[in-house]
Amino acid sequence: MQERKSLFAHLIPILMLSGTVAAGANEDLPIYDGIGGDFSAISTLGHDISLSDYRDKIVLLFFGYTSCQDICPAALGHLQSLMSRFESDSEKVQVLFITVDPENDTVEHLKQYLSRFDSRFIGLTGTSHQIAEIAEQFLVKHDNGHGIKVTTAHHKSKTFTDRSFLYAHSQQIYLIDGLGRTRALFFIGSPIGEMETAIRSLLN
Repeated sequence: MQERKSLFAHLIPILMLSGTVAAGANEDLPIYDGIGGDFSAISTLGHDISLSDYRDKIVLLFFGYTSCQDICPAALGHLQSLMSRFESDSEKVQVLFITVDPENDTVEHLKQYLSRFDSRFIGLTGTSHQIAEIAEQFLVKHDNGHGIKVTTAHHKSKTFTDRSFLYAHSQQIYLIDGLGRTRALFFIGSPIGEMETAIRSLLN
């Protein structure tokens, strides 16, 4: 596991650069073997879904939690703006949000939270073990090991619990093609135009 984490730390700048260059040059995006894979979890649709259910669609996958006060709402707002560019093609692109806080993020909480950005976004939760396995597949780090709980009383976008753990978690947005392969990693600072170009290259 330590070897995978070390590899991921070295890959991040390379992945981001490669994705940006490929998209800008209108070349085929690379395939990142060893990052990702099929999984199954309970969804805000009211039943279990798998990544393989979205074969033939483009998936944008992000890990976070509903009481996050900065990175998660910013990333979801970024994805909301991105999705608004696709209009009729939006049905070919699916945003999946996997919580790293399954203890607090129930299906209903996720559904309410995501509806504030886009009702088409799908949230996933499950047991702590399930989430840890999925996170490991995507080399995602998430930790509340410091044990700090924070109040949500003054957090306007969060009304589901009075207190929640403060999580540290990876911030990448995974671009997954219609065959379930990871093709690029983006971040909040990734230009929306470059993200759109990358997605359209897979749609075409």
